[in-house]
Parts: sequence; structure tokens; C-alpha cells
Amino acid sequence: MGEVKVAAPIVAKPEHHEASCKATRAMLKSNRSEPGCIQYDLHEEQGNPGHFVFLERWKSAQALEEHMAMTWHNNFLAESGGKLEKLEVKKLIDIKE
Repeated sequence: MGEVKVAAPIVAKPEHHEASCKATRAMLKSNRSEPGCIQYDLHEEQGNPGHFVFLERWKSAQALEEHMAMTWHNNFLAESGGKLEKLEVKKLIDIKE
């Protein structure tokens, strides 16, 4: 199937903005070091603190599955429990002309 692209919007509860910001940033180095990772970027919506989006590119569906099984990924989910209003993982496809 080839490369997999992901958008993962996350919305932190206002009272957990700082903790969520720290936890999302902590994911960057570990995830970028994974062999199947092509791109792993974190953005925060301008004017909307606590509204984050991970933009990811993985070499394959298997690389994404392996990422989601990593210890740091599971630790992030456990640490974020109850601190988020929303966490989604959206697999994307290219739209050709």
C-alpha cells in the first residue's frame, strides 16, 4: 500500500493545557527516531491554546501499527487520560487532480 499519512487532532481540557503541551512535545523525539517515521510534526492552532495537531507520515501501514504499539505512545495515552477533550487519529489519502 505504501506511505500512510495521519492527522491527529488533540484538544486538551483548559485546566490541563500546560501538562498536555509538555506531553505532546515529549512525543516528538522518540517518534521521529522510529525507523518507519518519515515525518512527525506537532502544531498548535493559532489563537486556540490546547488545540494541537500531529501531522505524520509513515513508510507503511505496518510502520504506523508498530508506532502505535510503542511504549512511549502507550505512556502518552495513559498520561493523557482525563486531560483531553478530544483525541482522533485520521488516516489520509492523497486526492489526485
